Amino acid sequence: MTSYLFSSSTFAIVLKRLLFFLCALGVSSLQAQVYDNIDDENDAYLQEDKTPLFNDWRGRLHTGVSSSYFIDFISSPLGEVDVVYTDPGNIKRIEKGATQTSYSSYFTIGFVPRYNLAELNSNLAIAASLPVAIGFGNASASSTSVIGGTGFGNLQIPLMFHFFYGAESTFRSQEKVGFNIGCGYEFNKIGLIDFSINRSEPINKAWLMPAITGGVQFYRGLSPVEVNVKYGFGKVQDQWVDQYGNKLTDGKRITRAYSLKLCFIYYL
Repeated sequence: MTSYLFSSSTFAIVLKRLLFFLCALGVSSLQAQVYDNIDDENDAYLQEDKTPLFNDWRGRLHTGVSSSYFIDFISSPLGEVDVVYTDPGNIKRIEKGATQTSYSSYFTIGFVPRYNLAELNSNLAIAASLPVAIGFGNASASSTSVIGGTGFGNLQIPLMFHFFYGAESTFRSQEKVGFNIGCGYEFNKIGLIDFSINRSEPINKAWLMPAITGGVQFYRGLSPVEVNVKYGFGKVQDQWVDQYGNKLTDGKRITRAYSLKLCFIYYL
């Protein structure tokens, strides 16, 4: 349940590799992703019970586009930053000030690749997904007692494992409604365009934390749609000092890293 901080170089490497992987998935899905794509010509990819083989990405890869309006909130873990004071006699003193950043997105768009790891029957599947989302919103201090990063935009990449039932669980499902639940870890970076100035050290780092998710799948006309809610959470933290390194007058503030997003997924 621990939140982990990433350096900027590690973040760049992870982002580059994930974007390459997602581009490859996107190209593959555009080449061959269709509904009910298991037909007589693809019998070579089927097992005896008509379940697609594990390496049959045409029968197991589901892709979609997600969108979220306003209900996309993120807060970073509580951290500390050096606050430098100059005491009489030109003596420098360093105190540890509290830092935490919150973010609110106006609009978030994403790409949702999902691979069925196991298809127990036509309406039951265990899947893994890597939904990349980019948001358009503002980052600022989480409270008046912390130093916060300022910036615009966010990047969120969860790796989730799901239990799918009913509609859109497999390409062979004939159900009109379904649901899914899942859990995993998510990577967060808020304030992609950093407006912070006069800082000698970063105060708005990327981090990783656990997340849970749930959704309902149904058809709007002939198109499958999912309404999905995801909640990410870090460990509970006690804040004892303010942004200047002084003890809080109220004793302590209890906080944690978290994310909350409601989105719509339109399956391709």
